[in-house]
Amino acid sequence: MPTILTIKIPVDPGRKAQPVLFAGAVKSLNETSSLLPDGVYTTFRTYQKKYVLYLTEHFERLIHSAQLTGHALQLDTDRIRLELRKALAQFSAEETRVRISIDLTKDIGNIYLILEELHIPALQEYRCGVAVITRKMHRENPQAKVTSFISRADQVRREEGMAAINETLMVSDQGQILEGLSSNFFGIRNRVIYTAGEGVLPGITRKLVIEVAEEAGFPVELRGITTDELGQLSEAFITSASRAILPVTKINNRPVGTGQVGKITQTLQIAFQKNLDAALEEI
Repeated sequence: MPTILTIKIPVDPGRKAQPVLFAGAVKSLNETSSLLPDGVYTTFRTYQKKYVLYLTEHFERLIHSAQLTGHALQLDTDRIRLELRKALAQFSAEETRVRISIDLTKDIGNIYLILEELHIPALQEYRCGVAVITRKMHRENPQAKVTSFISRADQVRREEGMAAINETLMVSDQGQILEGLSSNFFGIRNRVIYTAGEGVLPGITRKLVIEVAEEAGFPVELRGITTDELGQLSEAFITSASRAILPVTKINNRPVGTGQVGKITQTLQIAFQKNLDAALEEI
């Protein structure tokens, strides 16, 4: 099985989708993205090999991201679903991480499906939490998921030396924690859950987390915690397609609350899994 499978779907409906071959071996979605034309993208994981969380919203996000960059896209989502099913049938991973990337610079409208084996955090990280750091930076166009940000995020990871750090949290000029390089951030204080509402890419996993939090009776305030307020947090976690709800127990080498995974985070993890099936769409 190849490490990465990339399929090109030409914008011309009369041309067939074809595998993309690169000069050398590519080892990740991000490396593959760096070799493809710039544009917009979305990333998700499969469940049971044929389901995706809120797949329709991923398509809508691609269209919206393109609009924000000045391009009007019309997506043949039935064709994308068909080619994705074919690609997944070729790709013999247990579960798959998928990126859909749309060319907005060269052959505008060409679609690339990029597949890699899904790797999720270790069970120990869910039980004990992970460490993150903060950094002053932000997305230039926060609501647009553009491929140019991928290389920028990778550069930050190299600069930070991410061996013991799961994520870098972006902080605004006003000191508010916006989001992670590839995640959304939530902080809990006095049983209220805080997450930035503006200046961030509203993650699709984040949407389900907010829904289950409110259903469980926890108030959610769409305001980014400031770095000055970090010492007041009792719990924190990050969310993304591959992480789901991943507890954060250390920020900038300082413990969050007691330094252990909190009860509210554990409650949300359980509720997220219970509500997941109803939100899955068949590809």
